Amino acid sequence: MRYEQLGRTGIRISKIGLGTWQFGASYWGWGRELGEEDAISIIREAVDLGINFIDTAEIYGWGRSERIVGRALQSIDREEVVIATKVFPYRVTVSGVLKALRNSLRRLNTGYVDLYQIHWPSPIFPLKGAMRALERELEEGRIRAIGVSNFSLKQMEEARNYLQRHDLASNQIEYNLLKRDPERDLIPHCRREGITIIAYSPLAQGLLTGKYGPGRMPKGIQRRLNIWHLYGRIDWSVVERLKELAARKRGGTSPAQLALAWVIREEGVVAIPGAKSLEQLRSNAKAAEIELSEEELSLLEGRGQG
Repeated sequence: MRYEQLGRTGIRISKIGLGTWQFGASYWGWGRELGEEDAISIIREAVDLGINFIDTAEIYGWGRSERIVGRALQSIDREEVVIATKVFPYRVTVSGVLKALRNSLRRLNTGYVDLYQIHWPSPIFPLKGAMRALERELEEGRIRAIGVSNFSLKQMEEARNYLQRHDLASNQIEYNLLKRDPERDLIPHCRREGITIIAYSPLAQGLLTGKYGPGRMPKGIQRRLNIWHLYGRIDWSVVERLKELAARKRGGTSPAQLALAWVIREEGVVAIPGAKSLEQLRSNAKAAEIELSEEELSLLEGRGQG
């Protein structure tokens, strides 16, 4: 596993982390394809594989994901794991964020969270009070770093301006081979400022695994509608290029591993794919070992084509 620093904090995180949206979410087949004991096994195996960065949120499974993470980590040295969680945007007031943090700490069964993030920009509440409150929580030791999620460059800079003695450590965004808009301004800016990009949905909700294609989409109307909303008309040529390169590589490299390796190819970006099985988890972890050549990057990005 490869590691890098979270922002300018000195906290060391794995380039491939573990996203836990799927734990407790019917959207991902909770109760049908995945249960609590499966989830706990996945978390503990992740730590054994060197994945030390685990991301959750109070909204995932309405707290169930946090409780599962807390239970799984009881047999693991707390200092070996970097736990990140998030507060829902409708609770981003001074009192709301403090209450949410304490509830998350209780569900996670820990005295501190390594990274506490505002999940989305709030459409109702101003950020100033919440950011100042989180800064005090950092200084009192209940959190070790402050982050945001789904913030544009302008929104992120507004949040930074409200911090008086510390800086944002990260911005968690959707970033993958089908969603490259952040490369225009957000990612270069974060790289200059020492703010880590945490890429969620690095496999585009499974679209980049090679399992799907035109007329062959994931099951479930809710998932299909969400994919249509997020991706619209899908560029399936990206998937074909992943499959082409996977066929060229030795050692059974998969399209999913190549898609993850592409996301984490440079410093300042880590990925948090989910996993519904130990097999998926192990495959994700191996992606950190893949180094892509300039020729391979050119192929995946479709440079020089058409």
